[in-house]
Amino acid sequence: MKNLFKKSWFIGTLVIGVLFIVFLMNLWIMSLKLTSTYQGDNFWYLANNLADGEYVNIFAFIFKILFYISILPLLLSGFSFFKKNNWGFMVAVTYSLGFETVLIAFQSISSYLSIFAIILIILNIVLIAGTYVLLIFRRKALNREIGLKNDEKETQLSQTKIPLSVLFIDIASIAVFLTTFFIPLYSFVESGSTYYAIIINVLLFGDTKIDVIIYFLVNFSIFLGLFLYFAQCLSNYFFDKETFINKSKTLITYTFVATLLFFLMGLGLDIYYTLGGNITQTISFIPMLLMVVVIFIFAVFQGKYYAFTHISNGVNKIKYSKIEPLFYVILMTAISVLMLLLPIIKYDIISGSYTNTVSLTGLNILRDYASLDPGYRIVAFVLVVMLISVGLCLVISITSYLSKYKQFSSVVKLATSVNVFFVFIISISGYYFQIAKEINQAIILDVFDFYGINLPDALNFDYTISTDAIYALLASVVVLVLIFIRKGFERDEMSLLDNSLLPLNHSSASSSDLSSNGIDDLNYHPFDPCYAFTDLDSRKDLFSQDLENRGAYRVNEATLNELVNFVVEYARNSRLHLSYTPEDIATFVAGLGASKLSILQGMSGTGKTSLPKIFSEAIFGNCEIIEVESSWKDKNELLGYYNEFSMNYTPKKFTLALYKAALNQEIFTFILLDEMNLSRIEYYFSDFLSLMENEENHREIKLINIKLTRKEDEEEVDYLALDYGNTLKVPPNVWFIGTANRDESTFVISDKVYDRAHTINFTKRAPKVRNYSNPISKQYYDYQTMNQLFDQAKQKGDFDAENSDLIKNVEVLLAPYNISFGNRILKQIEDFVNIYKECFSDEDVESEAIEKILLSKVVAKLEVKTIDDKEKLEMEFEKLNLKLCAEFIKHLDNE
Repeated sequence: MKNLFKKSWFIGTLVIGVLFIVFLMNLWIMSLKLTSTYQGDNFWYLANNLADGEYVNIFAFIFKILFYISILPLLLSGFSFFKKNNWGFMVAVTYSLGFETVLIAFQSISSYLSIFAIILIILNIVLIAGTYVLLIFRRKALNREIGLKNDEKETQLSQTKIPLSVLFIDIASIAVFLTTFFIPLYSFVESGSTYYAIIINVLLFGDTKIDVIIYFLVNFSIFLGLFLYFAQCLSNYFFDKETFINKSKTLITYTFVATLLFFLMGLGLDIYYTLGGNITQTISFIPMLLMVVVIFIFAVFQGKYYAFTHISNGVNKIKYSKIEPLFYVILMTAISVLMLLLPIIKYDIISGSYTNTVSLTGLNILRDYASLDPGYRIVAFVLVVMLISVGLCLVISITSYLSKYKQFSSVVKLATSVNVFFVFIISISGYYFQIAKEINQAIILDVFDFYGINLPDALNFDYTISTDAIYALLASVVVLVLIFIRKGFERDEMSLLDNSLLPLNHSSASSSDLSSNGIDDLNYHPFDPCYAFTDLDSRKDLFSQDLENRGAYRVNEATLNELVNFVVEYARNSRLHLSYTPEDIATFVAGLGASKLSILQGMSGTGKTSLPKIFSEAIFGNCEIIEVESSWKDKNELLGYYNEFSMNYTPKKFTLALYKAALNQEIFTFILLDEMNLSRIEYYFSDFLSLMENEENHREIKLINIKLTRKEDEEEVDYLALDYGNTLKVPPNVWFIGTANRDESTFVISDKVYDRAHTINFTKRAPKVRNYSNPISKQYYDYQTMNQLFDQAKQKGDFDAENSDLIKNVEVLLAPYNISFGNRILKQIEDFVNIYKECFSDEDVESEAIEKILLSKVVAKLEVKTIDDKEKLEMEFEKLNLKLCAEFIKHLDNE
């Protein structure tokens, strides 16, 4: 018989049988006679008499339709039986559960079903729950039949007691929630008898109180949600225990929130009926307290699971939180709760030798708030909120400690702050009554009268108001001082994890490793503040191998002319068949030699991003693409963040690209800022604009103010590409490329950026390539080769920008518009022209080069100027034979 439960066909047959029984029992329920007004009638009779127009007839007709529809899910389950899946079964089970839910909702608002019908409904729900379990076993059987196997970690976890213990805890949490159906929301004395608001009575005994009916429907809906989620958790228990434990945490959290909601509802109704003059009380806190116990037990096993996860990953040491911060939270919570025993408001009546005192402690105010003035009710409300808040904070703090939660320090800080806040509020509320002495005179007499102290009318008296709540605040301050002196919120030292959490065979293997290598030889980085840098450092050997592979394609004795022609051919014959002219590539190359920052701007689809990508691909370089976001406001968006609590530094893609380039300084590297003007460039890139003014060996950026080091073998290890543990040098093999669109969604690029960059304008779409051939091989131009080509072109070039008549004439033309050349721009012009000329060593392209750089660096600034006589300026440029510049001026907006 046991082996049959391992067969999917047998389990499927059982599920179909159970679903058919549920179907027949629903038919039975539909045929049972109703009670009360419709005694003697059943759903079938009422549905056939829909013309009567009663709402019960309408409900009966709906049930009739739903019952007939339930035949379809049964057929789908048969389909799933033959297709060997669970889809149709799940539809049938879910539909059946929905049908029972509608019946329960009908009973809660009408009370027309008989007790026997209710018993059948409950029995159906139990059977449906059983089918969920059977379907889980069927899924396991199907997986076994198709040969799915668990991974090693899953197998190890299965051999521990953690998953089974968590399963029992899940069941306990569901059981605790079920108590909300039987524990009274509230109770009060009415007509000499006590009424208990037990929500299950809506179903069983026809309770008609509207608040109880509404909460029954709400609570039943919550129960269905928790039950379905529990079924999903149970499914994971058999196939993915890691997911099961994580989902169990969510289930227990939801269940606790549900019991908290039950308590708050009971408390709210208790207050409502008390203010209405009834003697009311509530014990709705019992399920919540039971769930607190469940949460604590679960937290213990979650902590064991946390340790297991680290051990199974080869980690034998971890940083645990000290218990001392939890002690402070417990102490602060005790102060908050014990404050209820202190006289928050104390009245002293003095008349000669006659004295009398009334002390209103927190407990007095909570007990008698309904008979006191509204001002005291506000204090009572604050006290209730305080008790709930500090209680929740205490539960979360204890749970965080037991489960070894990483952010435990933050949790206890929050809990301490909440306690101090409420103690402060209660303390100053006592002083409010002391300040408002005259206002409270009539109220004070009522207070004395309520507590049975009758003052003679003829008595001439004086009174004082004081509060002892200040002592609680002083005690809280003392605890805070102790915390700061003791540095109570710091984390503990490294602790060795308990290997007994692992199965015996794995544990012994770990022990042998420890004995042979020693505890100090664990390959684990418990103090690694930046795993991303460590990962790149660990790839150093891979980078070396990659460099060796590229070396096989190295170019010897190359020239810029050969480079330009090669890239043009490579782009044309690449998989994308990109169309770039030699002039396009030469302009790009000359710009690289003139500046470390290039800006490619123009409309979409003109090849801005493709150009640096295909160029780096052709020469075996690297191109790292960084997508700029419109929300970037400072350099941290580009570089990364340091978390003070976790002590981790999280670098962004840009920083990782720089770091990788620093580890591969032989490789020519582009860092491409895609759509760089989506945010203002000066916001996030200003530090790098300034760095470009420095010499190459002095270009460095400080990431954070503290030193980053990791621990290996109990020794501090520096990150390979960081100086002083926090400074990253911008390696000389890096060029920054920015693409920019010019539309309403982007920001205008400022002169500060343009002056430091070489700009290429893409004004038209590239033509389609038709005469392409097979792809050609890449050629490896390393950084040294590229830099040498640039330097040789600059040294060999004879163009002198400072003494160029053409440039002087252009400067004269632009002087009225306050456009002049600085030394930086003159140097870039000179370098650009000399490199561009070297790209066409057999041609005279000096004038062409000068015009290209003048247009992008200088003449383009006319775009934001007011030109009185545009035609005249255009003609002047024509005379200088600067046709591109003249054409640019011609198309400037007249406004």
